[in-house]
Amino acid sequence: MRILTRMAVVAASMVVLTGCTGDGAQAENHIADLPAATVVEKSLAALKAVPSYRVGIHRDKAESRLSITVAVVGTNLRGTVARGEASSEILKVGANYYFRPDEAFWRTVIDEPKRADAYAAFAGDRWIRVEKDHNLLKTAGLDGVYLFAERNALNGVIPAQMSLGERKEVGGVPTVTVLDSRNSTPSGTRISVATTGEPYPVRWDFGLGTVADFTGFGTTSDPIDEPVPADIVALQTVLRSK
Repeated sequence: MRILTRMAVVAASMVVLTGCTGDGAQAENHIADLPAATVVEKSLAALKAVPSYRVGIHRDKAESRLSITVAVVGTNLRGTVARGEASSEILKVGANYYFRPDEAFWRTVIDEPKRADAYAAFAGDRWIRVEKDHNLLKTAGLDGVYLFAERNALNGVIPAQMSLGERKEVGGVPTVTVLDSRNSTPSGTRISVATTGEPYPVRWDFGLGTVADFTGFGTTSDPIDEPVPADIVALQTVLRSK
């Protein structure tokens, strides 16, 4: 009998230490009991602290289709950005920023077809090393994507006024919704924060059809490494190739 009692105590202790219920489900984190602004603050803090995660952003409007898939490991990042017909791989390793665009990318950001084709031919399949604040990244809409590795990509899209909304499952994860109090319609910002385990942002709906889904928090991921030197070319070298 004493053995069974000790086993029960050990099992209960394991539940407390791991933050899980007996069936392996994560325990309630009580984030929904806090003010909306605190919910978002703690959610972003959790995102900044997690070792790795993935994010997918999609907008399906015919005139402005967008698809972004990104994996973040530490402060490194690798992913793909597709806008309309143009697509580019992106890579951040340490303090180095790279992108590897397709031909349609050059034709989209360069208004001279011959020059765009020359850049595409010269760069080929190589990674293009670029300065973080280069205007080409801004023109192509790539600059903000790198911020997911720095864990502050969402800082500029936090509503000034927020309120708590419904509790619902998003991708199988129980969440509480934080609404933009100034625009609680479907066109306003809606943030779904996990109510079990760590309060990660599971979905960030920016409104008007653009949605970011976050997954893979803390899961084992392949390291994101520097390309070999032969596969790298500096952007300034590409721009001089015309």
